Amino acid sequence: MIFVLITLLFLQSCKTNKGLPDLRESYSYKDKRPFGTSVAYTLFKNTYANAEPQLTKKNFGENYQWDYDTASLYFNISRNFYVTERDADALLDFAYKGNTIFISSGKIDPILTEKINFKQNAAFDPLSTGRLSNTSVKFKRSHILTADSFSYFYYSFNNSFSGIDEISGKILGNNHNDKPNLFFLPWGRGRFFFHSEPRALSNYFLLTGNNYKYMEGIMQMLPAAPENIYWDDHYGKKNFSENGEDDFSTFGTLMKYPALSRAFFIALALLILYILFNSKRRQRVVPVIKLVENSSIAFAEAIAGLYLNKKDNKLIADKMITYFNEHLRTKYFLNINVQDADYADMLSRKSGVPIEITQPLVENIKQVNATEKINEQQLLLLNGLIKKFLNNKV
Repeated sequence: MIFVLITLLFLQSCKTNKGLPDLRESYSYKDKRPFGTSVAYTLFKNTYANAEPQLTKKNFGENYQWDYDTASLYFNISRNFYVTERDADALLDFAYKGNTIFISSGKIDPILTEKINFKQNAAFDPLSTGRLSNTSVKFKRSHILTADSFSYFYYSFNNSFSGIDEISGKILGNNHNDKPNLFFLPWGRGRFFFHSEPRALSNYFLLTGNNYKYMEGIMQMLPAAPENIYWDDHYGKKNFSENGEDDFSTFGTLMKYPALSRAFFIALALLILYILFNSKRRQRVVPVIKLVENSSIAFAEAIAGLYLNKKDNKLIADKMITYFNEHLRTKYFLNINVQDADYADMLSRKSGVPIEITQPLVENIKQVNATEKINEQQLLLLNGLIKKFLNNKV
């Protein structure tokens, strides 16, 4: 019995957080634990519903098929973003050709940050040094169509950036200490987005209150219709840098030493044997009561069907118009004012789309803006006109 107690205490000491659920920060797109990113991945896929994201399982230096991309999007959420010199140069070249790179990581490799000339200030491991409290992140850009601050109860958002070239780049968001944790940097014909708080894109954070709108705000900054879409499934799993620096944890350290790892598995095997030979019941079998089945629909499906379930066609139409206007402003630098008499003609000249397509689209947008309620036929008409414009753009 004493041996069992010692073994249980030993196993308990290997846990990173006593009394808490599994808080390992995997940031895997398939992980539904608190610090997985299955919610972020679902929202990401819903934003680009017409194009399936491609999962990248190689480092940048080996993805030769990307050499011809000029308007694609690469999206990364990881605890550590460790790269080689070759990877860093390939990243810079990928952005220079006109592509967009978004990296959200608690520790971005200095090999990359030194080439771009900024610094990431990573806090100490909060799981061992911090205290639980309400902490938040917020956007600085006034045109982000969402609330400006998002919070949850956990360890503080302390990661930040410094040395940012604000002449060419722009700070887009801050942590609760008003230090920059999200910024944009043009690079050649493309651009970088760097984000220092991947926990703000985790399942736990996005499922708290309306924090999913934080992800929506980030998606508003990214290209509306990229050529190809890549979701990282390589660097998020890389926990060791080239110089051998690793992400410390009690269990990980234990596995580094063969003698300790063998002792651990022997103790675990003995514990299992003890349970098998000493767990015979001394009473009749107690019937298992089936747990109440959770009939809640998945979070992402709830968000996707939120407005449809409410039958709020007007709100859906307003969202469609907002994203369409943002697309026009970003790509054609148009000052959005559909009330101008010559706006349809100006849109046609700017985009190269025939006036026969832009005129009914602009008129339809005016009608929707002036109406308090619309039916499903009007919503489908608006959607069809927008798609017709996008399919005919130059």
